[in-house]
Amino acid sequence: MTAKELVGAVASLWRFPVKSLLGEQLETVELTGRGLLGDRAYALIDVESGKVASAKSVRLFPELFGCRAAFVEPPQSGRELPPARITLPNGTSVTSDSREVDSVLSSYFRRNVTLAQAAPDDFTIDQYHPDLEDLDPEGHRDTFIEQKLGSAFFAEAGLASPAPVGSFFDLFLISVLTTSTLKQLNALRPETTFDARRLPNERYSRH
Repeated sequence: MTAKELVGAVASLWRFPVKSLLGEQLETVELTGRGLLGDRAYALIDVESGKVASAKSVRLFPELFGCRAAFVEPPQSGRELPPARITLPNGTSVTSDSREVDSVLSSYFRRNVTLAQAAPDDFTIDQYHPDLEDLDPEGHRDTFIEQKLGSAFFAEAGLASPAPVGSFFDLFLISVLTTSTLKQLNALRPETTFDARRLPNERYSRH
């Protein structure tokens, strides 16, 4: 393959200002040493447990995918990130710089949460394992397991972390999915809806 040989084209770009909330589709985005500029800039922290709220935590936060986050203006490299606007399914919206953001989100989720810009040192979520045979190599079914992510995952494994300390990335900074892969997944499991925006979070909806 030569340097000029075309191997594909970018079909869409997505950024998620708040971890596990629906994000924003972009025409262009700046790629930095911390991934796409502004991606996973925030996340919800469950105050009681200290764990990061995740789409994998379906027991406590089943409505995360109903929420959407987008920056009020495009972020610029070298400058402080602009506020992100969070829109809830009931039509309520609040910006990340609002004094009311934690109370609005806590009221909606009916749990005491705070919107954070840095992950805890012990970045942990509750990950749900569906009741499906052979889905998990360790045999977990219909149960929640504590899962370390980000730099905490790699620290526990004794490996260098591609995710910066304090970031909200699960493991890696960028996810790339080809349209051919998505097509093949849908062909193999037509009863499952594979959404390119959510595939890295490994949570699918069944018809």
